[in-house]
Amino acid sequence: MRKTGRTISLILAIGSVGLSLAGQFGRLVPALDPANALAPFVLALSIIVCIAGLRYGRIILVMGALALLCSAERVFSARPSSVTGAVAPTGSGITVLSLNAWHYQERPEETARALAASGADIILLQEAGTVLQVQDDRLRDAYPFRSDCPEDCDLAILARLPVRDFRYRMEGSDGKLAGPRIVFADIAPAAGRRPMTVASIHVDRLSQGGSSRSDLADRLAQMFEHMGKDDLVIGGDFNMTPYSFAYSSAARILKPIRRVSAGDASFPEQIGGHGAIPVFAIDHIFASPRWHAVPIEAGADFHSDHAPVAVTLYERIILSPS
Repeated sequence: MRKTGRTISLILAIGSVGLSLAGQFGRLVPALDPANALAPFVLALSIIVCIAGLRYGRIILVMGALALLCSAERVFSARPSSVTGAVAPTGSGITVLSLNAWHYQERPEETARALAASGADIILLQEAGTVLQVQDDRLRDAYPFRSDCPEDCDLAILARLPVRDFRYRMEGSDGKLAGPRIVFADIAPAAGRRPMTVASIHVDRLSQGGSSRSDLADRLAQMFEHMGKDDLVIGGDFNMTPYSFAYSSAARILKPIRRVSAGDASFPEQIGGHGAIPVFAIDHIFASPRWHAVPIEAGADFHSDHAPVAVTLYERIILSPS
């Protein structure tokens, strides 16, 4: 029995240290960075391995401790940003919902109805084409402002609030496209409220001419050469968890914009047409310090392989500490 326990512990130790080291090498080899999505699970496993190492030998304990250190570094690097000082929300909130609606959507009519009933003021969509080809009067009436979305479109923005302009990608001074694949909507200012810019983004797993995980930080840097950050809210399918080095690099470029969604797992919402429990937080909403954000539950079943993320934003006044 003791031999069996030691063998199982050794296998778990090798697995945990292998995954944790692969994640750490993701700093240098982008292809290994997705292993960091498993960091919380590896952290839990490494604790079990360390406990087993106390019974089954020093080698298992050392491997467990190494995996624990590597995985903990990634998990605790993902702590949410905060703004110092007291916060005073002002005015009514603006609810922003982001959803990857899924190209292989089998119930686009029901998804369109769920979006219409969501109550969000602004909807940021990825893989939007299948759903937006549905001629749903309720969705059209609920969101009269809509970016162009042909049959095979990826990104779209729907809004109840008046939109002054929709913009697609950006051009650098050389006339070439700059920045990630993205859609912007400039929201017209309401009474007592400044204008705001919202954006929907979809980051590819691999480079496909738009933006991928490995080059997102560089493309964001290009984008911010041509625009400011003060009024920006950006959300979408980033295809990366907060534990990855690619996410950390992108978050540094985005500062002082910070993640305001709760960081809850959003993928996979279903597998093979059957409901699943999401385990990876790859969909995010970021906002400038102008906004105080309250994460909310989106509520409905959107029949996608992603769960939506949603926040209500309030304009804030940052008060200096007394």
